Amino acid sequence: MADRDAQRFFTQNQRNILYDLAEGRCEACSAPLLDGWEADHKVPWVEGGRTAIENGQALCAQCNKRKGRGVQYTDEFSPRPFQREVIDQVSDRIHAGERLTVVLASPGSGKTLTYQATATRLFRAGLIDHVAVFAPRVTLAEQCETDWMQRDRHGAVVGGMCLLFDSTKRIGMIRHKIKEKPLTPVTEPGSGFVSTYSALVTNESVFLEWAAKHEGRFLLVADEAQFCGDTSDPDAGEGGTRAGALIKQMHEYARHTLLLTGTPNRADNQRLVLADYEPHPTDPKREVLVHHAEAKYSNGIAEGYLRKFEMRLTDARVSKRTLADDAGRGDSVLEYNLSDDGSELVPVLRDEKTWQPLVDDVVRAIRDKQKFHASYRGLISCMQQQDAKKVYKYLQQRYPDLRVALAVSSDSGASQVLQDFKVKPMDLLVTVRMAFIGYDCKTITVVGILTHYRDGGHLMQLIGRGLRVWDGTPAREQTCVIVAPDDPKMQGFLELLREENDRGLKVLEEREREEREEPGDAVQEELSFIDSAVATTTRASSNELDMDADETLMVETLKRAVDAAEDVTKLKQIIEMAGMMLKQPPPVPQPRTEPDPEPPTEAPKTERQQIADFNSKTSDTIRQYLYRCGVKPGDVGYQDAAMKATARVNEAAGCTAANANTVEKASRRFRAALALK
Repeated sequence: MADRDAQRFFTQNQRNILYDLAEGRCEACSAPLLDGWEADHKVPWVEGGRTAIENGQALCAQCNKRKGRGVQYTDEFSPRPFQREVIDQVSDRIHAGERLTVVLASPGSGKTLTYQATATRLFRAGLIDHVAVFAPRVTLAEQCETDWMQRDRHGAVVGGMCLLFDSTKRIGMIRHKIKEKPLTPVTEPGSGFVSTYSALVTNESVFLEWAAKHEGRFLLVADEAQFCGDTSDPDAGEGGTRAGALIKQMHEYARHTLLLTGTPNRADNQRLVLADYEPHPTDPKREVLVHHAEAKYSNGIAEGYLRKFEMRLTDARVSKRTLADDAGRGDSVLEYNLSDDGSELVPVLRDEKTWQPLVDDVVRAIRDKQKFHASYRGLISCMQQQDAKKVYKYLQQRYPDLRVALAVSSDSGASQVLQDFKVKPMDLLVTVRMAFIGYDCKTITVVGILTHYRDGGHLMQLIGRGLRVWDGTPAREQTCVIVAPDDPKMQGFLELLREENDRGLKVLEEREREEREEPGDAVQEELSFIDSAVATTTRASSNELDMDADETLMVETLKRAVDAAEDVTKLKQIIEMAGMMLKQPPPVPQPRTEPDPEPPTEAPKTERQQIADFNSKTSDTIRQYLYRCGVKPGDVGYQDAAMKATARVNEAAGCTAANANTVEKASRRFRAALALK
């Protein structure tokens, strides 16, 4: 039995403080606290919870009755087997005294909702008060906040995955924070924050101070941990990152840490921070990540939340020129197929005679998918910004009716483009490496690979954007078309997807093996360059089927003749099952009715974005008011008039722009500006 506090009930003074901290509202349902409200122990008194302010909360009588030992919550959340395994593992490991749970999961497995559900369970059990989440991108951080909970300016919950959980007790807002204090409001137990590894490094004192203040009472989540380094690893050399060291420090304060990763190693192939490894059972040069839960691509296929794929691999004829040297050797030209040698992949992919046919193939695939549903769209990942901009310009010129978005700017700039692409009528997103990590847009069904990165973790993250099943659509549509160059390492990745070995979606270890040369006299290196690279033939492969270039061309021709939308590998299966020969005349094309596009909507905004919008509108409204009064920018006395008008707005709203740190306060200033006369 736990040692119980000698003081059983809260004093009147403690009750007054709890009431003030809750701002007169129930901390479970936000209803006004009426006579009969109750001062409740977060950790029950019978389980050793102290009768102290930090363990107290103000609840309405109804919520306090529903709270208690053995309470049954009416959740609508039905976890996948993988999600249930993670939630149970974290809970069991905490009770066993363990401080870390490592999860290896493929893209699309539902990691974000998994850690949010895990935090809710721990909060209900009285094991934590808050959740602290770190991710590699601003887009992921904003997505975490808006996907979990959306509230109006009055604080009422109006949307988000949180609605799957009984509102009596669940994790509250998980706000995107950069350095703003407080990271979690004192009046909101069960709340949390989400930030980036970059913000953690830039503002480490803010986060470490918060962690020290809430020591032992929060769940730390390191999302996409393969992008977080470990500076204490003696083998990491210069590849370690400051973020890794700070995550270790945060871990020391946390009640428990949940490490979520898409690959067994970091992006630079080093060890993950905090994780343990053991020798590979058959290869002494390799290590195996010790993980406690796993979701593989095969799990997603079996459980129906990941799509099957068709990979369209385009070969190229490469011409490599070597210049004359001092030894008397003249210029020489070597021609070879990309499918045999991918060592010069970067210049090959930068030759417009190679990448333009791949882009054209992406567009054709998108238009095929849109015959099923107008909302389907595609993504192209390029090597660098300059490459993405060339692709974007080409698409604008060749396909003027195509709705294309470009996301290659700084993290904050690309973030809004990515958010808008999810909800506005669009066809294609052109981006660069890593801009798409963790990006969730289920209408993406076509992925074009114009990058030279060939590690399995990167490629899995990329095609994972098109593997998520979109609920409510027919099964025949649920395939992801992957358009890629036919180089040897891409062929290896295809085999990894198809074989699905017992390690699941691990990093594809395909390092070039350099031939060892005998020591000898120094020789001058040959000066050579790729003279040209021209796309030639395209073949197709799916989860179960391979088609050579000739078969692919014949079926593609038949497909165009009948205006079909199915993948060519599926059409071949249909033809073979019907006993048809590919050389038979095609049937007469049938008319097709295309569905109406979905009406455009606005992407949900984080609390920070809503506050910034209100502040901007307030400033614009003040300028308009001054203009109506005959005072224009540049006039003598304009600055003085603007300051006086702003002061009137601040006085009416009871706050300034600097301390309007909630949506309600910022909205109040905007309404005060509208009332200027």
